[in-house]
Parts: sequence; C-alpha cells; structure tokens
Amino acid sequence: MIKKTIAAAMAAMLFMAGVTGCTGLPEKKSDLKSGLVTLKSSGSDNVFSDLEELSYKEAINDNGYLEFVFDFGGKSCEGKSENVMVSPASLLFALQMAGSGAKGNTLDEISSVLVPGASNEEALGFTVDYYNTLADDKTGVLKVANAAFINSDLAPRIYEDYLDFISEELESEIYVAEMNQATLDDINEWVDDRTDGMIDKLVSSLDSDTAMVLLNAVVFNAQWENSYSDEDVLENRTFTDYKGQQEDVTLLYSLENNYYSTDKAIGFKKLYEGGDYAFIAILPNDRSIDANEFLASFTADDYREFLDSRYGTDVYAYIPEFSFDYSDGELVKLLSDLGISDAFDKYAADFGNIAEADELYISEIIQKTHIELDREGTKAAAATAVVMTYCDSVDVSTPKEVRLDRPFVFAIVDTATDTPVFLGTVNSVNG
Repeated sequence: MIKKTIAAAMAAMLFMAGVTGCTGLPEKKSDLKSGLVTLKSSGSDNVFSDLEELSYKEAINDNGYLEFVFDFGGKSCEGKSENVMVSPASLLFALQMAGSGAKGNTLDEISSVLVPGASNEEALGFTVDYYNTLADDKTGVLKVANAAFINSDLAPRIYEDYLDFISEELESEIYVAEMNQATLDDINEWVDDRTDGMIDKLVSSLDSDTAMVLLNAVVFNAQWENSYSDEDVLENRTFTDYKGQQEDVTLLYSLENNYYSTDKAIGFKKLYEGGDYAFIAILPNDRSIDANEFLASFTADDYREFLDSRYGTDVYAYIPEFSFDYSDGELVKLLSDLGISDAFDKYAADFGNIAEADELYISEIIQKTHIELDREGTKAAAATAVVMTYCDSVDVSTPKEVRLDRPFVFAIVDTATDTPVFLGTVNSVNG
C-alpha cells in the first residue's frame, strides 16, 4: 500500500555530509540544514505525484510483470552453460528508483519493459505495493532494502520531492558523498550488510562523473516446513549434468502433495516454514535440452499453464543439495534487447524529475546473486546496482515422482501469487 506523504519538514533525507576514513557506514543525519538539496520540486509533470493505491497481488493477474520475469530469466540464460540465478524483483526495485524520476519516452520504455501493458502510474504503483508487501514480511524470512548514494556535487540540484518519494514509498536510505574509494567501500559494505554477508562486493569502481548509485538488496533465509530426517538424506547419488557427465551428489527425499505436469515439464512445490514462500521445481520433459536452453524458451504463459496444471497428489520429490554464485554486469545490453534504450543513451535519456542536470543517464546495471540449498532450508540473496552518470488429466491415485537428477529450473516464490522472487537453473551441482 502506498504510504501517505508526510510533511515536508519531516521528509528530509538521511544524509551524510561527507565520507570519512573511518570504518563502517557514515552516520546519517536527519535534517536538510546542510543545504545539500536546494530544489524543492520537480514540478507537476512527474509520475509519482498522485499514485493510486494498488494491490500487487491483484494486479499481477492483469498486468505483464510475469512476462518481464521470464523475459529477464530467459535472456539471462541465452548462450550460457553455467548455473544461472537472477532476481527480477531486485532489478525491478532498483530500476524503478531511477524510473520514478524519468519523463517522456524514457519513462514509457522503462514502464513497458518492467510491467508490460500497464500505464506508467500503474507500473510504479505496482512496484511500490510489491516492495512494501515484501518489506512488511513479519517472519524475517525475506528482507528487502533500497539505498541511494548521491554525488555531493549533484546533490544541490536533486529535487526534494523525488527524494521524498524514494525514501518514503520505497524506503530508500539516502547518502550524499564524494564519488571516491571511500564511498565505493561504503557501497559494498552496505551490500555486504544487507545481504547478510552473502554478497560482499557488487560495484567495482566509481568516478567523478558518477551521479548516483541506486541499490537494492533482497535476502531470503528459510527452513523447510517439513524438515528432512537422516534417512531422507541420500548420500552418493548421481546427477547427470548438462554435458551428460555423472556427478556425485546428495539428494534430499520428501513426499509432497503438489504435482505439476504439462507437455513441457513436470514439477512439484515444497513449502518453507510458515507457508508464505515455497520452492517450485520445473523439470523439462525433453531430456536432450539443458536447463538454460529450456528457460530461454519458457514464457510467462508456459509458467501460468504450469501453475494451472497442479494436482493435489502424492509426489516423491528429490532435490540435490547445491550452492552457487552468479553475476551479470551486462544488464544494460539485456534490457536494451528487451526494449529500453533511451535510459542508457546520454543524449536521449530524460531523468528530468530526479535532478536539474544535463545528460543524466544509466551507464551500468549490475546484479549478483547467491544461493545455498541444503537439508535445513535455503539461503539466497540478490543485490542490484543501477549506476547513473551525468555530464553536465492425471491419475491421482498413483504417487508421482520428480527426481532432480539432471538439469532443472527452480523458482523461489511467494505463495500468495507464486510470483518468482528468485528464478534459476541448475545444469551442474558440482560446478
């Protein structure tokens, strides 16, 4: 739910006046007396001025966000053989921090790629409600966080109402600093802290032309709802990797009661403790295809058909224990292929509702992810940085079996909508 805007006097950002050489993130200040921000309003021509309340759980059935989820996941897999895991949610939140300050065609492109079919206002309203729904998780299973590190040279020209929006509605922590090595260290420390140490370095360099770095972190840490007993942990079992070679793995066995079957894949759902999140396995029927090839061709409609195929029947489920890290620093190209172009072009980009600055554009987008799945549960994390630069029918009586002993796709979803927070592939358990 979109929060009501609080009084301007209390909407001041949490700033640091400069970066020192001390360890730890600098202390943040809660007033604007430093005069770092001098421009109060971007005017009335912005997308965030009058957003309506919007339930993401209802909107997900009508808008095209799932199309983006599987376009992003599929594009990330193209031409790759290694294990892949991305977080569409993390990219959505980080990119919409920039998108909320965009105008004209720049705004249209960002909205139409992230939430196809929605208006600009609907796309941003959807993002805000989705973020706050995840942020309001009371179980501690999933945590999300946003931050903006702003170049102190640009700060006087940042619009206060833009900062009000990203801090109030997207709960962004705001820092103002010189773009130097100390700030780079602070950015990576923020990422390390907000991902519980699973991602210790996200951004590798800054320069004096870096206008701001917009950050999102998503952390997932949950135990299985039904834990594995010792006899359910099957050591020295075989996983056939994407090359057809056999790997020695540990398989976890459980009896589940959610079975999925379409002409493309079979699978199961296994709940995490509390029931708000689940692991969904998607095993291709075609044994000749690897998981990345499969996900590259698997669409949102395929996923909807897969979810609709669920039968409440016993299924013998086998999951290998696995862990891996994934990194993609080429998301500008990926998103360009999906239809965002102006935002990355310093001559065409229009982020005129962020700051009074010429040629403010997105120069780099980086995402890193980490996952550990074992007999206890699952830990996963994603961090995304948006770097902005400026120049001036089934027989239910018979138990089914899904044995993840060959390349497969997986999703970690919220069970209210089964929307993937994380989406990945396992082509090899041992790397």
